[in-house]
Amino acid sequence: MTFDLKTLEFPKIIARILPYALTVQGKEHVEKLSPITEKATIETMLNEVEEAVKYIEHRIEPSFNQIADIRPALSRAKIHGVLSIGQFLDIYYHIISTKRIKREMSRLSELLEKPVSLESYAQELEVCSDLKSSIETIMNEQGEVLSTASNTLKTIRQSLSNIEKRIKVTLDEILRKEQKKLTESLITMRYDRYVIPVKIADKNTVKGTILDYSNSGETAYIEPDAIRDLTNKRLRLEADEKHEIERLLYVLTELVGENHDYLKHNATILGTLDGLFAKAKYCHGIEAVKPTLSNQLNFIQARHPLIAQEEVIANTIRFDEGVKTMVITGSNTGGKTVTLKTIGLLSLMVQSGLLIPVLPNSHARIYRQIRADIGDEQSIEQSLSTFSSHMNNIVKIIHTLEDNSLILLDELGSGTDPKEGSSLAMSILNYLDKYNLHVVATTHYPELKAYAYTKPSIVNASVEFDEKTLKPTYRLLLRTPGESHAFLISERLGLKKDIIEEAKNQVLTSKNEISDLIQNVRRESQRLDAMILEYEALLKDHRSKNQEVESLKKALEKEKTTLKEKLMLENQRILSELKKEAQLLIRELETLKTKSFKEHELAELKYQVRTLADKEETETTHTTHEYRVNDTVYITKFNRYGELVKKLKGKQWEVQMGRLTSVFKEQEFEIAEKQTPKKTTPKAKMPEKKSVSSTLDLRGMRVHEAEEALVKYLDDCAVSGMPFASIIHGFGTLAVRKMVKQHVQNSPYIARHRDGEGNEGGQGVTIVYFEEKNNLHN
Repeated sequence: MTFDLKTLEFPKIIARILPYALTVQGKEHVEKLSPITEKATIETMLNEVEEAVKYIEHRIEPSFNQIADIRPALSRAKIHGVLSIGQFLDIYYHIISTKRIKREMSRLSELLEKPVSLESYAQELEVCSDLKSSIETIMNEQGEVLSTASNTLKTIRQSLSNIEKRIKVTLDEILRKEQKKLTESLITMRYDRYVIPVKIADKNTVKGTILDYSNSGETAYIEPDAIRDLTNKRLRLEADEKHEIERLLYVLTELVGENHDYLKHNATILGTLDGLFAKAKYCHGIEAVKPTLSNQLNFIQARHPLIAQEEVIANTIRFDEGVKTMVITGSNTGGKTVTLKTIGLLSLMVQSGLLIPVLPNSHARIYRQIRADIGDEQSIEQSLSTFSSHMNNIVKIIHTLEDNSLILLDELGSGTDPKEGSSLAMSILNYLDKYNLHVVATTHYPELKAYAYTKPSIVNASVEFDEKTLKPTYRLLLRTPGESHAFLISERLGLKKDIIEEAKNQVLTSKNEISDLIQNVRRESQRLDAMILEYEALLKDHRSKNQEVESLKKALEKEKTTLKEKLMLENQRILSELKKEAQLLIRELETLKTKSFKEHELAELKYQVRTLADKEETETTHTTHEYRVNDTVYITKFNRYGELVKKLKGKQWEVQMGRLTSVFKEQEFEIAEKQTPKKTTPKAKMPEKKSVSSTLDLRGMRVHEAEEALVKYLDDCAVSGMPFASIIHGFGTLAVRKMVKQHVQNSPYIARHRDGEGNEGGQGVTIVYFEEKNNLHN
């Protein structure tokens, strides 16, 4: 099982996928990509990438940002080596990411009509909630060990705090008394002990121990005797604190060790998913699709993935039933070698579980080997001739030949005497024809063109040449032999005609060859004519059916419009009658103001008014509508207008509301003819409605600054009638995030809140939804 990856530039495909992987294990997954031959496994891999592409198309793929590689920490914990604070934080955030991705994958798969297998990865994830809680008990999100982690640590830190206060009070008193003897009125440290800067001339007048001198020699740093014992106590307490923290970290390390297998499996799953979505993002970018795996190769409008899409020429490359070998001829730089590489590279991609840039309904074959002899770089490196280099490669290919292989031979038989080269090329093709192979060979030899027509298992093909512009079009023409166009190009470039004519006369071709060639070309032409006639008949039938469908659509649209008009007229009639009844009730109420009446009569009238309102609402809301993309709708629960962007699974729609996009069910909105909500007369003067951004960015602010900005922003949102908003606080030290979570939890304006999704900023963003009762403009 041999694949010529480098010759066909497969490593360049890997290099283009790698930047899409965001985790260490995701990148490792991509780097390990290589062709396999098990059809069922390849089918599964292709299905997974195809499903991941659907997530990307719906813009709902999970985020793998900031997921650390925890494998070194897990290995250390397994042998009872105490982990560092940083390693615990990596594991902590890894657990959080595991929980988020598990939730996202389970929820997002519901939006796809036919989920295949990605959700099964999410189901394998094990959220180690107990370990997460234990880490939270020991340290905060900034990695600071909490005083509440143990009673011992709490007692030590309280004692440390008292000692520090006593030292500070004592030093402040010394600074005040000895101010004139100091170079500066400040407290500093030397060798982890507090000292004061004393002028060198006064060093013997201050009671204490000199621990250091300044570089200039003018200052002596003295530890006053008054704090020496206190400092010694401080240092002992700090040592006790360090020992207690190490004990706590050891206990926590043991818990990590107990969860080793779960965490390692989670890391593997997340790395696999990251690598899978990296492949999907690359495939989505080159507009790749999944081919059908079969015994034939039929790449429809195939494009070379390493050539820019705006420059590459798409070609259909097909091996018909019974065809084993394709001989491609044509002018130099016409695209023969690119075609060879396209066939080989796309086949390698399919067998590595990657989608390929072809049209739907393409077919790919699974090969045991994909061998290629292309170019003469090796001949330069090894000081071999072009012929020797090619032959060296072909010998290796033939010695390791297996059935069901793809063999790609560039310029077969070139680099030597043309007659010997062409004869050798035909012999090699005859030998390869004995095996169950697919062979593609390029050549300039005319003998091979005629040879291809003598064997039913071999087909001619060529790269097209525009005789007017004297330039190749790079289009592949199946079952058509090509020409080198040497005479035509030479004539257009100005070579004398008598030279060209003499050259033409020297071209010798066997009559028998020509007769066989013409007969086969005629037979092939008749076959193609029959195919063209069949195609034209199918096309005519297709157009006729299209016209019938269009006529039916127009008739249905007309009928729909008529029914809609009738429904509107009927609604108007009903509304008119309801208005008359309402006016009658109002007049009766006005009359009752001046007359004595019984309470049961007033209750009866009130009931009629309520019934009338319910009746009107029933008549006006039970209209049906077939929703379409770009329809303007009114989202009832948010009192907002939006535009339908995309139909999702079931009766769900993606709705654009200004700069915000969300998903709603059809029963949550209704069609709107105008984007102006019904106005109601307010009973009291309301706050002026402000134009407020849907996003508040708190990054870069201190906690108190962020809190002031948040309070003002939530007030503005309530006044402006915002249904929801995004608060960006980032990660940083997490202090701002903690403040935001506490504030939105207690805010009377906010009904609920959640962390951002993968495409919204993840845990660096909090999404808040406002209470309708707090909307001052509702």
